[in-house]
Amino acid sequence: MPPRHKKPKTQHPLSTATLSTASPTAAPTPTVSRPASSLGDRSHFSDRRFQELQISSKLRQNIKHEFLTEVQAATIEPALDGKDLLVQAKTGTGKTIGFLLPAIEKVLRSPRRPKGTPILVLSPTRELAQQISKEAQTLLPQSDLRIITVTGGTSSPARDLENFLGNQHDLVVATPGRLHDYFTGARSSKVFEKFSGLQTLILDEVDRLLDGGFARELDGVVNMLPKTKRQNLFFSATISDNIKKAAKKYNDGSEYTFISTLKDDEMNVHQHVHQSYILTPFESHIPTLLALLHLDTIKHPLPHITTSTPSLSPGITGAQTLSKVMVFFPTARHVSFATEVLSSPSIKKDLPPVLEIHSRKSQSARTKAAEAFKGAKSAILLSSDVAARGIDFPGVTLVIQIGIPSSAEQYVHRLGRTARAGAEGQGIIILDPQEQPFLTTRDMQKTTTITPYISSPSSHEYKNLATYTQTYTQHVQNVLQTLATNNPTVIGSAYVAFLGYYKGQARVLKWSPEKLVEEANKYARQVMGWTDALPPPVAPKAVGMMALRGVKGLNVMRPPPSEHSRGNSRR
Repeated sequence: MPPRHKKPKTQHPLSTATLSTASPTAAPTPTVSRPASSLGDRSHFSDRRFQELQISSKLRQNIKHEFLTEVQAATIEPALDGKDLLVQAKTGTGKTIGFLLPAIEKVLRSPRRPKGTPILVLSPTRELAQQISKEAQTLLPQSDLRIITVTGGTSSPARDLENFLGNQHDLVVATPGRLHDYFTGARSSKVFEKFSGLQTLILDEVDRLLDGGFARELDGVVNMLPKTKRQNLFFSATISDNIKKAAKKYNDGSEYTFISTLKDDEMNVHQHVHQSYILTPFESHIPTLLALLHLDTIKHPLPHITTSTPSLSPGITGAQTLSKVMVFFPTARHVSFATEVLSSPSIKKDLPPVLEIHSRKSQSARTKAAEAFKGAKSAILLSSDVAARGIDFPGVTLVIQIGIPSSAEQYVHRLGRTARAGAEGQGIIILDPQEQPFLTTRDMQKTTTITPYISSPSSHEYKNLATYTQTYTQHVQNVLQTLATNNPTVIGSAYVAFLGYYKGQARVLKWSPEKLVEEANKYARQVMGWTDALPPPVAPKAVGMMALRGVKGLNVMRPPPSEHSRGNSRR
């Protein structure tokens, strides 16, 4: 029998120490009948058995595991006792069951069916929301637990709303944006009524909810929920002062119990990932990225492939490597642009398969890309942050970040995609020299240690990077000439996205509106190959939303004439 672990102690949220459920020795891997991938690393199992839990037979008979994970062992019983929790837990450790099981058990214990919807789960992405719903379906059949997933990106939003309001649901799993739309729409009173019997509010990936542009919608949804006496269960991969403040606010100012389920070597995974930065002008970002991708294929060959000093020809092809890289860009439009470049025949021939995942792709396309990357031995995934959290990708050898992240927390989130389950990993961020102030912000200096990628211009490393970058620069220029002719829309969209994103980073970069437009225009020409005399056009509405009205250098589209003006012109 596995060694008995000490029961974790819970803490007051203001305590300076953190709780760990690490055991002195790893517990033997129990036999499980469900795929191990659903729980990530098997070392996360505890010695506690589900048979020991005081839960309904309906639930117990549908749980196919024998042992609880460390996360479940630390959280299920406090949640069953009705405590409000803020839990620090990694993806892939069984945390979904950790919050679903006690919430569903509370419903089953109710003497009568609760009015409205008793359980609400908020998730930062569609993919994660769907995963949570599927996990819930394994606990109880649909006849006993009526579930609905509420997200954007569907083909019939009106029909979705009718289904949401017209049927009884025990569990709603939603993204904040779509549920906020429901609360602020024409039928808001019906939405409010639907949650009149809310018993449990669950926020999954709180750090991502707060850091991914969802904070306003999240605030709105939580504030618009009926003031019922509910239990709050908040789960987050990282914990910051901002997250603790949000947890207390969403808990109506009351205290909560904080539990960290991370082992000592997991508390700051980014601190044992080799991190480095490269400062190079925007126009060199894509060639530098390609050089790093190629070098990573050489660094991680298949076992039967031997390598010596990297050379341009012959090299290791995508089929001969275990290189698995995630590349993060500031926006979905930048991902689309980079995908166009990396998918060109002259570039992709020497690289592993290139996949893309971001919020502007259809749900089916995002799911397909995520599953393909998850199952691949070697691949490159180009991603925006909104689509990248909540899915555990094994075997990632390198994380590359292009451009300034929105925060130090976001930088760390991305970095955590590598060095999983004790494996080695590397992180590289590519910045324009003007973006260097990000590296010296207080939050970055407080949370991580990062050094230059190149230790010396005379080093072997520098020569390899410089050689590959120079070669790929010419390849990229050729691709951009074709792209500017055949698909100028992707360039125009990325240009507008650059304006919007870097407008939000202007304080760190100390860019005035005029400087922002100047840099965006240079970016369009030097990075993306825009050749027209005027920069890409920007809609007047977008200009207004970015507070750039009257700034010189913009090519503001003229709005089409209205029906009224066209009618007057004919008179």
